[in-house]
Amino acid sequence: MRKMSGKDKLELKTIWLGLTVALGFWFLSGIIALLWVIFSDAGVFHLGMFVYLLGIVGVLLGGAVAGIKAKYKGWLHGLWVGLLLGILGIIVNLELVPELYTWGLIGRQILVWTLWGLIGGYLGAHFLTRLAQMGKIKGIKRKPEKGRSSL
Repeated sequence: MRKMSGKDKLELKTIWLGLTVALGFWFLSGIIALLWVIFSDAGVFHLGMFVYLLGIVGVLLGGAVAGIKAKYKGWLHGLWVGLLLGILGIIVNLELVPELYTWGLIGRQILVWTLWGLIGGYLGAHFLTRLAQMGKIKGIKRKPEKGRSSL
């Protein structure tokens, strides 16, 4: 049996940070959207789709933050952020309106949110690696460690 090295382990604090960033972004932007509807003459017809899109952007942002903070495998940390948020969203939606959900919709939501988290984690890790290579981060004047990449 092979022991797990530091590169193979998931950083739970990083995943938790990604979750809180994504939920915070979604919650704050949802409140702003609700206030916009209340204080303007805008219709409520498209608010549900807008909140859903804000949720996807939140998952992408949370995955990117997890990817930036992860020392290795940023894409995997982003994937876990998306998966956990997708499961949390399904639990909340099943409690609120269980008759609207089918197994196909549940599978699609998990797949979509997981993929957006994966993309966010990859972009976050790739962004950090590129900044380090270009020397844009203060204190980094050398090339990244041998073998270190965003993958």
